[in-house]
Amino acid sequence: MNITLRQASYAVLLTIIVLGVVYSVYNFGGQNQPPLPPKNYKIGFLLNEKSTVLDDNLAGFKAGMKDLGYQEGVNVEYISKNAGGDNKLVAGYSKELNAAGVDIFIMNSTTVAEEWLKITEINKPGFFVSVGRPGAIVKNLAVPEGRITGFGEGATVEFSGKRLDFLKEVAPQIKKVVSIVEKSHGNTPLFKERITAAAKALDMEAVFIEIDKPEDLPGKLPLLKKAGDSYIACPCVSNARFAKEMVAQFNKDKMPSVSANIATGANVGFLVAYSDDRFKTGLKSAVSVDRILKGVSISKIPVEFATDVILELNLATAKAIGLTLPQSIISRANKIYNE
Repeated sequence: MNITLRQASYAVLLTIIVLGVVYSVYNFGGQNQPPLPPKNYKIGFLLNEKSTVLDDNLAGFKAGMKDLGYQEGVNVEYISKNAGGDNKLVAGYSKELNAAGVDIFIMNSTTVAEEWLKITEINKPGFFVSVGRPGAIVKNLAVPEGRITGFGEGATVEFSGKRLDFLKEVAPQIKKVVSIVEKSHGNTPLFKERITAAAKALDMEAVFIEIDKPEDLPGKLPLLKKAGDSYIACPCVSNARFAKEMVAQFNKDKMPSVSANIATGANVGFLVAYSDDRFKTGLKSAVSVDRILKGVSISKIPVEFATDVILELNLATAKAIGLTLPQSIISRANKIYNE
């Protein structure tokens, strides 16, 4: 078969185009993807929580790391140790993670970070995610002076007063707010201080029922009705672990309630959940951790606070306790359950 000069030219041109496309796909197809970090990393999660309220923090953190090019099983390994509420285990787990060669410690509570800082033989950096009292860990929040920095909670302990303000707006008739608190929990003193001050400003009374350990909470639930007419959750282990049992008591006592945690709040039956967006905090934390892994000094990574706040309502609960929420409040919610 004879091929004309024009046909041959078209064939050559087509070949060049095809080769160009293949080259572009091969060399530039992933140009919008983040480059892989230069080495394999080990990241240690040093936790101290039995409940699942922090799952969103860790899920957001891992998602953020993936967006930055850290692929689990490829160039990053996550090693987790959970003391489950027993601070005595923190030191041992810290040393185990250090021996495993982790490049950075990720922590989820003030008490864990405080215990970790006592171990002087560990020189790896640390990062905390959504802790209630960052000032107890880092004295200079703008220029961290040690080997740890991180994210403080924007709406758990420090914003407890605002949470009570909102509960009063939702249920104007309440006069006496009660909370079951753990004596030994690090957040308890500041939480009590904030709620007492907020209650006074609202012409209310704050009552605290103290327990020695989380497991003591269910036995105190029958005392709620005599203690107060509304409930604000303490940002501690017990109030998250026994959220469903608490909700059953609230409904029985016709008691308006507000939770500090989205994961165990309106979705399980609290009237209101008002807290920081833990997933977004995890995403933002990944950006800072990436900088640390790349050699940026801790002193150049100031402590930040969660600013993304979520408000959720449960209308079935409102109905169960005989409360009608105005549309002006409903319209402000990020999510509504059992509409």
